Amino acid sequence: MNTYQNFVDALGFRESSSIPGGAQHYDAENPFGFIGKYQFGEAALFDLGYYGIDGSDGNLFRNDWTGNWSGKNGINSKQDYFDHGVVQEIIIRDWHEILWRRIQFLELEKFEGQTLNGQLITASGMLAVAHLIGAGSRSSDTAGLKGYLLSGAVLSPEDANGTSANDYMELFASFETPFTIDHGFAERIEGGSGKDYLTGFGGNDTLIGNAAIDTAVYSDQSSNYEINKLANGRWTVNHLADGTDGMDTLIDIERIAFSDSSLALDLDGNAGITAKLLGAVFGQASISNKQLAGTGLRFLDNGVSYETLTQLALDAALGNNATDRNAVVNLLYENVTGFPPSAADEAHFVGLLDSGEHTIASIGILAAETALNQNNIDLIGLSQTGLEFF
Repeated sequence: MNTYQNFVDALGFRESSSIPGGAQHYDAENPFGFIGKYQFGEAALFDLGYYGIDGSDGNLFRNDWTGNWSGKNGINSKQDYFDHGVVQEIIIRDWHEILWRRIQFLELEKFEGQTLNGQLITASGMLAVAHLIGAGSRSSDTAGLKGYLLSGAVLSPEDANGTSANDYMELFASFETPFTIDHGFAERIEGGSGKDYLTGFGGNDTLIGNAAIDTAVYSDQSSNYEINKLANGRWTVNHLADGTDGMDTLIDIERIAFSDSSLALDLDGNAGITAKLLGAVFGQASISNKQLAGTGLRFLDNGVSYETLTQLALDAALGNNATDRNAVVNLLYENVTGFPPSAADEAHFVGLLDSGEHTIASIGILAAETALNQNNIDLIGLSQTGLEFF
């Protein structure tokens, strides 16, 4: 982990090309009027007590620097600000204190440790994004860091230079900060429309995935948790023996990842398709094959269609015989019914292929979707327990 000083140095380099241990651009000013090594505007320096606190500047977002300076720490003008690099180093640290209080006020620190839309959220990343576009406010769910996090890192606002929240979250993700976060109490953590990996840490938390394929992540082995599906479709995950993860409630979560294996909960979605294909193409016993289940889920979760996956499964099961219509019919029929087809039944299904009414993939789906196949794999039972996979 990089230190907090490394974080401050990296921020200075990104904001004004100031080189750690080298040239420091304390007198930098960009075309939008942001000044100094860390590119502060009037509004931030007002909040810090350095500029315009006497009301001498009527618009703190213009950055024209026509107002008065307070004299705090000997800064009485913009030139004083440029000339006092030591004060700028004090200011950035004081600013981080203010930003962190705003992050706490907006209850955003709970997102630390989550992965939203593929982006790991960290304390240093949140500070950097808040520095870039502001922390946000109670009155808006779309502005600043708050809007970014509430969108599940899908909405990624930019500053005037076109630098996005995602850019800064990724760039500054791995630094220490002076701030500590207590996840040991009940938190409500909500993802967005992307693929999210949500972690409850300590306490009895509520994890809400919303759209896409979302995963609840746990630190211990699956055998140390009790998983239950509630009548309202939600799931509970209870860390046994007073485990540190507490008991969480999962809403719109499709996957649970433990330290040793994973569980797919969406038996009305990709997990159900995977289970049905396993039964029809590889036989009832394959439902317990976690490796095969994981392969099918990864294909579907990454956008592969039901039909394409069916063809891939038949290719894997039959090899060079995957285009042999009789071999396909015999495989599917026997896996679903438990015995080979009669000559008449075989001729019927091969005829569906010969006529073009069905493709090899679509007849595989036909077999997978039969009530008999779903009964064989106990799809109803799986919907209450989930499908295990690696």
